[in-house]
Amino acid sequence: MSPAPPRPRRRGRRLLFGLVAVAIGFAGALLLVEIALRIYDPLQLPLADMRGFYRLDDRGRIETTPGWNGHQLVEGREVPVHTNALGLRGAEPGPKAAGEQRVLMVGDSYVWGMGVADGETIPARLEQQLHSAGRRVAVGNAGMFGTSPREWGYTLERFRPTFAPDVVVATMYVGNDVLDAMQEPLSVVDGWLMNAGPAGMARTSWRFRMMVTSRLWYHVERLLQNRFEAIAIASIQPVGPGISLAEALFLDRDPSRDAEQPFVGEVEAALAGHFRDFARAAQGLRSLVVLLPGHEVALRDYGELLQENRLDPALHQRGRGHARLARLLAAAGLEVIDLTDRILAAPDKRALYFAQDWHLSHAGCERVAGWLRPEIEARLR
Repeated sequence: MSPAPPRPRRRGRRLLFGLVAVAIGFAGALLLVEIALRIYDPLQLPLADMRGFYRLDDRGRIETTPGWNGHQLVEGREVPVHTNALGLRGAEPGPKAAGEQRVLMVGDSYVWGMGVADGETIPARLEQQLHSAGRRVAVGNAGMFGTSPREWGYTLERFRPTFAPDVVVATMYVGNDVLDAMQEPLSVVDGWLMNAGPAGMARTSWRFRMMVTSRLWYHVERLLQNRFEAIAIASIQPVGPGISLAEALFLDRDPSRDAEQPFVGEVEAALAGHFRDFARAAQGLRSLVVLLPGHEVALRDYGELLQENRLDPALHQRGRGHARLARLLAAAGLEVIDLTDRILAAPDKRALYFAQDWHLSHAGCERVAGWLRPEIEARLR
């Protein structure tokens, strides 16, 4: 009679089988959770719907991706977004026809049209109004969300040869556009827009790669309360210690007291450089810069804003910041139109903005286009 097999080997096989079964079950559970989160996940990555909208040019600067199709998620609504073969938002312009005139608009999300469809942006509404007036004018939308005046000049250089504009219009939101101009240059990693510093970290971080690849890992990172989510967008870095930066109210400070806050001079110097870059790019074109007030400045009591941001009302006065910018723009040889007074005087000014998102609503885009139309017509003559 042959001896029985050693019991330790049997136990080892059973233990190994059990471990393999547990591992397969665990992996299957993780896979099911990943699939479930891909089907429905209330915690979306920042700007996940706009991934791939930006890319880098041959000099490492951001630009829009030609032929991009997707959507933006604003206030719970999915809004379709398309770029044409040139990289402009909207329909194909085609070759420039004889007798046709063209206007190119550059700027941030207010020009680009956060929350509105391709045909409802300021450039689109302006084109429609010019057509209704019998003008053969194409208006190109070169707006880029998340940008500042730093991007105006090279964006115009990109589209000037292909779109061939007769007039160029830059629109500045006198709020976060000021702060954005003080940040590191923007970059793109795996289709995500971010500042250059975080971009360098993201390119070498396996955790970042996992976060943007796996929905489950994204939730693990959130549970660990790390900062990786913040680098999935153009994160704003703190600048100007001791200065309230909300809606750029610090620019309203009494100019005669600027020496007390050197940061104001730093902001002016940075913006002046960006304005000069734009003026050089626009040389030979009729150009215009449009100033839009900050959302809170337009809709809230100015005194309350100063109090909330701990700014001395004896030193700050509404409009001084816009006057600063107008002087800087004029020094660069650029014409300026400030729409603040028109927005403040509008009886339905709250309807010009989305209730939660704060960008210009459909009505706001239509109204701003109407205010710009005579200015554009005068420059097309």
